[in-house]
Amino acid sequence: MNPSIKNEATAKFQIGHRWLAVTGLVLFLVGVAAGGARAVKKYQPPGPFTHDNAGFCDFHNGLYYPTAAVLKGISPYGREYADAYPVDRAIPFFSPGFLVLHAPIVMLPLRAAEILFFVLIVITALGIAYLTASMAGMPKRLDAILLIAGLLVFSRGGHSTFYNGYFTFEIILAALLAVHFADRRPWWSAFALVVVSAKPTYILPLGFLLLARRNFKALLIGAVLSILAAGIPFAWIAYQTGDGDLGAGFAQIADDIRATQEVHMQVPDEQPIHSWTRLDILAVAAKWLEVDPDQTIHLLVMFAVLAVPMVLLYRRAQLGIDDGAAGLTGLLILSAFLASLYHQFYDSLVLIAPLGGLMIGRVAGWKTVGLPTRIILAGLMLLPLFNYFSTRIFLRVVSPGDYALKVLTSVSGLAIFVVMIFACLLAFQQTRRMPTD
Repeated sequence: MNPSIKNEATAKFQIGHRWLAVTGLVLFLVGVAAGGARAVKKYQPPGPFTHDNAGFCDFHNGLYYPTAAVLKGISPYGREYADAYPVDRAIPFFSPGFLVLHAPIVMLPLRAAEILFFVLIVITALGIAYLTASMAGMPKRLDAILLIAGLLVFSRGGHSTFYNGYFTFEIILAALLAVHFADRRPWWSAFALVVVSAKPTYILPLGFLLLARRNFKALLIGAVLSILAAGIPFAWIAYQTGDGDLGAGFAQIADDIRATQEVHMQVPDEQPIHSWTRLDILAVAAKWLEVDPDQTIHLLVMFAVLAVPMVLLYRRAQLGIDDGAAGLTGLLILSAFLASLYHQFYDSLVLIAPLGGLMIGRVAGWKTVGLPTRIILAGLMLLPLFNYFSTRIFLRVVSPGDYALKVLTSVSGLAIFVVMIFACLLAFQQTRRMPTD
């Protein structure tokens, strides 16, 4: 075993700067309490969705009841499910393998499951903070871990996760693990990719970026595991749906997914022209051009946005430049990932890793970046994380005009796109400075 890895594993936690540790702890506890209190006060009993009382609605509609349906062989993507369970509508396409991972929670009564899942959210938030601090060069430093955790739970996406009960932190943690360990520990990355594959909008752009980075082993193992994880429950659902006829069952599931996806994309905060929550650059452009692009346009724009980052990642891989998820490599991957395809505001939490690396300054890739550039990048990354001006509550209270509304709901996506451009320029500069054979 590498001595540095062994020392890191056996080292004791250190407080570091006490005032930072206390500040982080207070922020974390207050943030968790605020999210939990709001979820209780605005609790939404399972059933039709309302924005005014949405406490733990995503846990009910997106995890608890869909998983219960899968375990019974009922497709959570179809009308039968929506009619049989107290939910707002059938879910969009999530991998059933990801749902089945939560089977132990779903086997509990609803109230016990809610409490356990809230605890899981807290633990996962601390896991993200610990991972970020470790990747940024401060493993087992309580001040760094607690401060990152405090910022995480006070972010817009962090607060909404505690309030709505979405599985945001799980997939964010998995995405960071997949990116950081794809080359170092491909099996770790592969298992993380199984969780990432829960959402096509995650695995599709991330898969292409890791492919350009030449993380072939992690991708291959991850693909096999993801197919198995999704295929087995899909076969179970198809068998039950088709009354023993797998072909008919799979055909029905495919029809259900197409139908529910069309319904899902008609929801105002999903449509780019109306959305106040989306971050991808196509959503920003569509808002200002007042057009509603179809799925083909979404994919074409994704490839166009990913093209330059993929070329740079390929070149960096050739030169052996890789500073992980908290470094410039991570910023290049994660900013392109967010800008390229449909993503909601809470997905910006993946930026916590490169932001932590940038601010701590111990990752090799950031040591050659000047302080003014680092300050600008940090500000641009903080903007989507803490843009509370693009929330339903603020917009309803302020009632801005059409132009101001477009500005307020576009700045987060624009900031991420500018971050991606900065990352591309910095990565290009680093490749030019490297000696060639």
